[in-house]
Amino acid sequence: MLPPFGDPEGERTDNATVLERFAAGATGGVFSSLLHIEGATLMMSGDVPAALRLAPRSMLVRVDLPDEQQPLRVVVEQALAASGLRRLDDATLFATPIAVQVLGLRMSTWDLWGADLDEAFADMRAAAAGEWGPEFFPEGPQMAAPDQPDW
Repeated sequence: MLPPFGDPEGERTDNATVLERFAAGATGGVFSSLLHIEGATLMMSGDVPAALRLAPRSMLVRVDLPDEQQPLRVVVEQALAASGLRRLDDATLFATPIAVQVLGLRMSTWDLWGADLDEAFADMRAAAAGEWGPEFFPEGPQMAAPDQPDW
């Protein structure tokens, strides 16, 4: 994630455009005063993860945002709904290991969004098991060599 006081790269635009591009699969290139995209993560207010793409049509949306950011969560959900996604599971339990692995968030609550229930749960199970697509690790996950300790 970018430092909280750094500006993301790309075109400065409005929130609606950032949300539209995130829902369409963009991994960066646009930002607004409140939102930007970092790989598979939609960030708000500089350093707060708001949504996480698991696959092209499967996402997690963070529920436990601070009170002042809850209205923006509603806007994120409306944008995802406009793109054909829907909330499939509230406070989904598989989100915790995903948030820990990708974002380092130990205590967070996420809803599962997607176009298809079976596909979204399969994508979430794969992500929870550490099976990531290139949008998370473009150069492949960084793992220790087999003959060296990973600590």
